[in-house]
Amino acid sequence: MSEYFSRGASPQRTSGGALTEENNAPMMAIFGGVFGVLLVFLVVVNLYSDAAQRERLEHGSEDGLYRIERLDGGSGYVVITFPDELRIIETGLSISPSQVCAPGSPFLDYARRVYEDNGNQMVFFMLEGSVPTMALARECLRLTWPQQIVSIGWVIADNELLKSVALNDIPAYIQGYVKDAP
Repeated sequence: MSEYFSRGASPQRTSGGALTEENNAPMMAIFGGVFGVLLVFLVVVNLYSDAAQRERLEHGSEDGLYRIERLDGGSGYVVITFPDELRIIETGLSISPSQVCAPGSPFLDYARRVYEDNGNQMVFFMLEGSVPTMALARECLRLTWPQQIVSIGWVIADNELLKSVALNDIPAYIQGYVKDAP
C-alpha cells in the first residue's frame, strides 16, 4: 500500500494540469458562446448596413447624385470643364466649346432646367487649362439671361486638389473653413 501512495497515484489527488483544465472549461464555453453571438450579430449588422447603403444609393439617384445642397436652401449642379470640352455630370453629356452656346445646345437646355428655381446655380469644376471653356459657358449664361442675375460657382481642380480628394486627404485649412462656415 505504501508503494501505491509513494508514486502519487492516489484517487483523491489530482495533478496541477488537470485542475487547470477543469477550471478553464467553463471559461472556454462562455468565450465560445459569446464569440458565436458576436459573429451572428456582425452578420446581421453587415446585412442591414448593406441594404441601407443600397437604399441610399437608389434614393440618391432619384434626387440627383450630382447636386450639391447649399445651406440657404438652393442647390449647385456640377459641370466639369476640360480644355477641349464641357461635361454635364448629371446627364453625362460632353459638349465642345464651340457648341456650348449654339441654338439647341444641351448645355443651354440644362441651364434652363437648373435656373428654373431661383436658388439654384451651376458649379464649374475647372481642370487645368480649362478656364477658357468655363469663360465661354459663363458668357453664354450671361447672354441667355441679360436681365437676370445668374449665380455660378467654381472650383479650380488642379492636380493637388485631385490628389487630395483621391487620397481622402483634404488639407486642414479647407477642413477648418468648412467647420467655421456659418
